[in-house]
Amino acid sequence: MEKYDYNQTNMGTPQGGTISPLLANIALDQMETDLVEHLRSLKGWKTKIGTTRVSTKVDKKTEKSYKHRNNLKIDLVRYADDFVILHENKEVIEESKRFIGKWLEIRGLTLSEEKTKIVHSTEGFDFLGHHIRHYENRVKGTYRQKLLNGTPTEQRRAKATHVLRVEPTKEKVKLHYRDISDTIWKLKTATPVQLITILQPKISGWANYYKTVHSSEAFSKLDHLLWKRLYQWARRKHQNKGKRWVADKYFATVNGRRWTFAQIIGKGKDKKIVKHLKWYSKHKERTGSYAKVGYDRSYYDGDTAYWAERLSKGYGNITPSKVKMLKRQDGICPLCKCRFTNTDLPEAHHIHQRHLGGEDTYKNLVLVHLHCHDKIHRENPGIKGKTVSQTSPELQGLLNNGMAPAFQAEGLKPPTSTNTVLSLGGGAGRIITPASDIKPPTDTSTVLRTGKDAGIITPASDDDKGSILNHSSS
Repeated sequence: MEKYDYNQTNMGTPQGGTISPLLANIALDQMETDLVEHLRSLKGWKTKIGTTRVSTKVDKKTEKSYKHRNNLKIDLVRYADDFVILHENKEVIEESKRFIGKWLEIRGLTLSEEKTKIVHSTEGFDFLGHHIRHYENRVKGTYRQKLLNGTPTEQRRAKATHVLRVEPTKEKVKLHYRDISDTIWKLKTATPVQLITILQPKISGWANYYKTVHSSEAFSKLDHLLWKRLYQWARRKHQNKGKRWVADKYFATVNGRRWTFAQIIGKGKDKKIVKHLKWYSKHKERTGSYAKVGYDRSYYDGDTAYWAERLSKGYGNITPSKVKMLKRQDGICPLCKCRFTNTDLPEAHHIHQRHLGGEDTYKNLVLVHLHCHDKIHRENPGIKGKTVSQTSPELQGLLNNGMAPAFQAEGLKPPTSTNTVLSLGGGAGRIITPASDIKPPTDTSTVLRTGKDAGIITPASDDDKGSILNHSSS
């Protein structure tokens, strides 16, 4: 469109472009709602589909309420233009396919016959790089008896006829290893540090995508293949050396794991590991440990308290290294004492600057806001020739549990996710905790609570008492 003249293009939107999923979400919005309404309008089908009533469920451990649609018997899971419809009745699935086909025609779209399939859950299907399938439950013998005498969850597992398993597809595993192998082949003359620097993001990115599903077998297989490929790379660099010499030069024991590929300098007692490769299995998490986002939650719904708490637990679009620091700091910036939110820009800060001799380790890192990071370097400029022992004592205090020294000097407890109040209005950016009898600022009209009363906005009153920790707003 230029000067009100419409010029048709032949190219269209490139596949894999950033605008492609946005356009898919716009075009396919309300698909689930329209499908459920259509199926419920059919005569005698209300019992098959269930009700759309939203009920509130309270978690016994956290005492937080979540909204669910427990009585709806059909599920539609969509990611951009890929979607899956789940129901126990094949007739419902066939009617859903017919309705969605017509629903898409109105929007100028069509279903791909090659990619659209109707299968039973015991046959399995692929979705977003995962293979989802119901397998026959093979739990038996003494282990089954142990489960029957255990918790209600273990008893249900023992009595189930089938178990659900979600794992990486074989095609994705092969494609990923081919990429890793080709990368190693192209870097025949690289140093171990250079090789680790290029390989680690590829390994971590792929492993983090599959770490919450049943990926132990895939990770174990890839670890073995990667070790063989790296050993082959090391042997090729030193064709006149023996196997033991090559193993001692490029492989070491790190955190109890032998044969870890690393950059090693020195020999004997002076031997030091500069950098090592983190294997796939080190990224694995316990299946089912991920906290599902609430039914009525959206990343842009303005509920800062809810998303800040999830961020402090490591859930969100954030790198694993920053997740580790967030958990250690309970999601709080040690400089301004304010909780990180989903719109903040967290920055990793070296407490002892590297050019002054500080190490690039988690013990020497703390996560701060971007504006707080700028403030630290503005107020503490590095001096050439200065040693680590001469650095600012205020920065040295950041090493203790990732919190600022003000907490230790004043004897205050750091704010936690259960007792924090974030002030809004004239005193925006201040954290209030029930650590003393000081009244909150009177220039605020509302306070946003986090923790047990998350999302509740109440007028500021004299009943809300706590110590005020000032924040330098940017």
